[in-house]
Amino acid sequence: MQAAILRQPGYLPDRADVLYPTMLWWVLGVATAALLLRATPRRLAVGLLLAGTVSIHAVAFTHGPQLSDDLYRYVWDGRVQAAGIDPYRYGPLDPALAHLRDRWLFPDPAGCAAIGRGPECIRLNYPRAHTVYPPVAQAYFAVLHFLPGPPREHKTQLYASLASLALVGLMMTMLTARGRDPRHAGFYALSPLAGLEIGSDAHVDVLAALLALGGIALLTSRRRRPRPAVATRAGGANGIRAAGETTGMTRETGMAEEAPSRRRTWLAGSLLAAAVAVAVAVAVKLYPALLLPAAARRRPVTLIGATVTIVGLFYLPHVLAVGPAALGFLPEYLNVEGYGRGSRFLLLTALGIDGAAARAAAVSALAAVTVIVLRSDPYRVPLERAALWLVGAAFLIATPVQPWYGILLVALAVLAGQLEWLAVAAAGHPVYVSLFTDLPGDARTLRVLSYTVAALVVLVAALLRRRRRGIQPPHMSVGAGVTVNSQADGR
Repeated sequence: MQAAILRQPGYLPDRADVLYPTMLWWVLGVATAALLLRATPRRLAVGLLLAGTVSIHAVAFTHGPQLSDDLYRYVWDGRVQAAGIDPYRYGPLDPALAHLRDRWLFPDPAGCAAIGRGPECIRLNYPRAHTVYPPVAQAYFAVLHFLPGPPREHKTQLYASLASLALVGLMMTMLTARGRDPRHAGFYALSPLAGLEIGSDAHVDVLAALLALGGIALLTSRRRRPRPAVATRAGGANGIRAAGETTGMTRETGMAEEAPSRRRTWLAGSLLAAAVAVAVAVAVKLYPALLLPAAARRRPVTLIGATVTIVGLFYLPHVLAVGPAALGFLPEYLNVEGYGRGSRFLLLTALGIDGAAARAAAVSALAAVTVIVLRSDPYRVPLERAALWLVGAAFLIATPVQPWYGILLVALAVLAGQLEWLAVAAAGHPVYVSLFTDLPGDARTLRVLSYTVAALVVLVAALLRRRRRGIQPPHMSVGAGVTVNSQADGR
């Protein structure tokens, strides 16, 4: 499927035929990951998975970007910073930056014709606008500028692929620490998100996901052996807290879990802050911030204080340099994406809710999920599952166009063992491609249907899981009224 997509002629997603192999890739990727999980010995499967992951990124490296031209803006912002200019000060077409332009990013007519574009083309998107990428992303772009590597877009692809491989490794490590099979990481590694959105298009979102999962890893500590709960005097027979209120046991795995220390909480808050400062604060593009309510159920003051402090420090140099312009293209981008008008919420507009009413409904729905997460017991609802509820709800409410936004969603789905959310990540591809080319039928109907089907997949899976838990006998009892399922998460 990857080779079929790379061979498609034309520029970026301006071709209907790119959608069909991409969606087939989703199906085959999930099927292959399931086969490695169910029908292949673990050691062999892990080796095949890692080899396949490297191969996918190696093939992507042989071509330029396929569905997005964002990486060219990454290169430009890095070049501007290397020249000692704050990236939020000027747009690419500002005369003050004329000396930084070259024939690669600003081709002459012959160069434009070579890439299938009209005369006076520019590889950068929004060339008159100030950059929209936040400070940590800008630091990443500046570092990429100075790092050694192959020429032009291939250097950005190389380091994005390395970040993706690191994400796969981190997922495997976290799955193993949770007593689950590391082969589940294949559901991300073999998907179009890894091969297309990261391998080919080199989206910076992989860095946000890597930082966010690093924060989750710091906040969660589980021992490999089950540990019995201790009834407290305050709780009587129904109390299951360990002495000192510092440890607990997850209901699903029976593993002892320690509350994070203040030092680890500060480190985790710093990583989450960095993840927030990689992503653009537009609807679900602020998805790392959605992890905060789930992560702050224990030591909320320390975690939120660390996050706010670090984000402020990231922005401070740019605010001192250019003032409010450090927001970049963000305010305009809200309207470009349709969130300012309330027209981007596809599932809400399908219900006849539009404009200001859609914005209010979206905020209310996400607030309700946030309250549910904050009220949940961190020992019964693991951090990754609570985070998945928030990020997944944001996707179904905001129905984003860009499929690469789904990288963190898929990573959380893998960690939480709720793979039905892959359907929500896959829903972005038909919506995105429909913006650039004519597809059979009505484009608006296709976009709504794409997210509607994904939402139904999530709903049906949740109902089946609830029913299955209701009819399965308990495998191990811990304390009074608490059941631990020793077969949870496929063990």
